[in-house]
Amino acid sequence: MIDIPPAALAPVPVQPAPQPVVVRPPIRPAPVQPAPVPTPPAAPSPQPAPQSSGIKLPPSGKLSWDWQIGAGSEANITVPTAVKLIDVDGFNTSAAKVAQLNAQGLYTVCYLDVGSYEPGRPDSAQYPAYLKVQQDPDWPAEYFLDVTDVFKPNSALAAILKKRFQMCKDKGFAAIEPDNLQNDENVKGGKITTQQQIDFNGWVADQAHAYGLAVFQKNGPDKILLKDRTGKMMVDKFDGILNEQCQEQGECSALAEYTKRGKLALNAEYKAGLTLDCALSDRLKINSIKRDLDLRGAGMAGYSKQSCP
Repeated sequence: MIDIPPAALAPVPVQPAPQPVVVRPPIRPAPVQPAPVPTPPAAPSPQPAPQSSGIKLPPSGKLSWDWQIGAGSEANITVPTAVKLIDVDGFNTSAAKVAQLNAQGLYTVCYLDVGSYEPGRPDSAQYPAYLKVQQDPDWPAEYFLDVTDVFKPNSALAAILKKRFQMCKDKGFAAIEPDNLQNDENVKGGKITTQQQIDFNGWVADQAHAYGLAVFQKNGPDKILLKDRTGKMMVDKFDGILNEQCQEQGECSALAEYTKRGKLALNAEYKAGLTLDCALSDRLKINSIKRDLDLRGAGMAGYSKQSCP
């Protein structure tokens, strides 16, 4: 008999069968929908300045008028017979003189330079150097201005011009003639675009109305139908137009955009030897005169004025 050791008789432990490894897919977070991005509010459309009541609009149709902004002194301002509208310098004409002209039944227009710097005006020192972007070749002491400044915060130019408009109103004028509304053409290098100029012109019209004044477009027949940032054409913004040399330049037909709307159109010629084309002026309902280039007062030597009957 074979002796078997006790250890050999012990049951062999059975190893459990290996369990299959369950591979679980990684847990993915539920997709998160991005929060909707709010649509930025549309920039508000520029609105014209609030219009003051009591604006006295220019007479329409055919009338006799005169332009004496070169009078120098109000003592040189004399009203020719039959004249119904007179345009004089806003600074050199006192409130008392304006009251006298108004009492004579005249429609009084206040000449102001809005697009240029002039030395010797009471507010000339208020113009910062950065506004003067180019010297005027015809008037070396004067400078064309950066008219885009009026749309900037704390604009120096806007503050100056608003005070000028208030001066015209306080003196009793009915309207203003804002000079130099073509700096897009006068300033070299494209520093002022046509649209920027039109926006400035519209701003001038809106501000004049806000001060209770009518306002004329000065020159720029090619700009009459252009729209400013408020979406309005110049012919709709302004209450009339005062133009120079449309007959000499062949531009008079554009002025009829004003007369077709029942608004006043004034034109002045200067060229020696030129004869006023009264038939053209009558057909277009434009009021044309021929004046001496300096636009002297009627009380001064050298004053010259011709007009259509």
